[in-house]
Amino acid sequence: MIWELTVLFGVMLIFMILGTPVFIAMALAEAAYVIGFWPNVPIMVVTQGFIKGLSNYHFAAIVFFFLAGEIMNAGGITDRLLRFARACFGSVPGGLSHVNILSSMVFAGVSGSVMADASAIGSIMIPAMKREGYPGDYSAAVTSASATIGPVIPPSIPLVLFGLFAMTSIGRLFVAGIVPGILMGVFLLVASYIISRARKYPATQWVGLTELFHATMGAVLALLMPLIVVVGIVGGVATVTEVGAVAAAYALIVSMFIYRELSLDRLWQVMCKVGIDGSKVLIIVTVAGLFIWIIGNMNVGKVLADWIGGVTTNPTLILGLMALVLLIGGMFLDPITVFVIFVPMMVPTAAAVGINLTQMGVVAVLANLLGLGTPPVGMVVFLCAAQAEAHVHHVFKEIMPFLGALFVLLVLLIIFPQLSLWLPQLLMD
Repeated sequence: MIWELTVLFGVMLIFMILGTPVFIAMALAEAAYVIGFWPNVPIMVVTQGFIKGLSNYHFAAIVFFFLAGEIMNAGGITDRLLRFARACFGSVPGGLSHVNILSSMVFAGVSGSVMADASAIGSIMIPAMKREGYPGDYSAAVTSASATIGPVIPPSIPLVLFGLFAMTSIGRLFVAGIVPGILMGVFLLVASYIISRARKYPATQWVGLTELFHATMGAVLALLMPLIVVVGIVGGVATVTEVGAVAAAYALIVSMFIYRELSLDRLWQVMCKVGIDGSKVLIIVTVAGLFIWIIGNMNVGKVLADWIGGVTTNPTLILGLMALVLLIGGMFLDPITVFVIFVPMMVPTAAAVGINLTQMGVVAVLANLLGLGTPPVGMVVFLCAAQAEAHVHHVFKEIMPFLGALFVLLVLLIIFPQLSLWLPQLLMD
């Protein structure tokens, strides 16, 4: 097994280091494995592996949630959400810093994607914060940290992937992400407030009750989006894929016919972007079908479970080790690749020691997201640094207090399972 794993992962890592796209690197690793260990992989399995990668129709939910987020962003929803957040928190010291975080919390119920959140919120909030006197590197750091809320509060593309790879309920994962997602916002707001008070960052003038009312009314249709997702799933009205389709249709109706800010030309551009972004995800999932079969055929999960069981059987400690691995993986790889590689290997271990897969899913997503904001790669940090025209290493320095706050929350989620399990048990059992 050691040689087989060395060939499979070694070839993939070599090509990824050379800058080859992930799906090509994975496909080349599979080809090397098939050639090197031909008797272990019947030719029928090779063809079926790619088909099986997309055989679950729930993968369509990923495209629908991409579409809902892009439509609402293009249809003026982001501006209304920011206006609402500013009316609520703008008058607090460091107001725009808090508005940035609150906006990400609200937008998380629309997009479900780190990069979409960072791109949409950052393009508006970072210039606004710089105009108010906030340093560009701090503005980028706040945006990078708050964007990690997106994939935890439903809808969540990483939670969809985890549910499919771990063969557990996506609906329960969505509901389980609500409380941790809100806590992420609270922890970040506390960190932001402490930093803002210490540095005497400005507060904007109180806008008054009239503006607060109008801002709330303007954002209410957007705020209904996460409610539609949760109610649809919890009430058993529709599957995750069907809820995604309803969310996309709702976003289209609101943006085009109520707000009237989405033209047909802009809609076509949105469709093209969603097609490209969705294809980037699904092509990795397709290639991953054979990859997952190879790992399963080698019984890597069982071997790993037996090995860990020989060291410790403490579920909390084991979940903490898994979170650490996923965090380190997130420093170098995107969430999709990390989940494809590690989740199929970790699930048997989790099941063997009694770890709840719903709790594991929320912990896995948050741990991986922390990696996205951590050196050396930190993809979301590079995006926000470019928006702020700031040096990346300065942004990494500024983001550390926020990552520290989220790391504390991650530890709490590992130690106290009910933080993520309480709500799904209340609503779905």
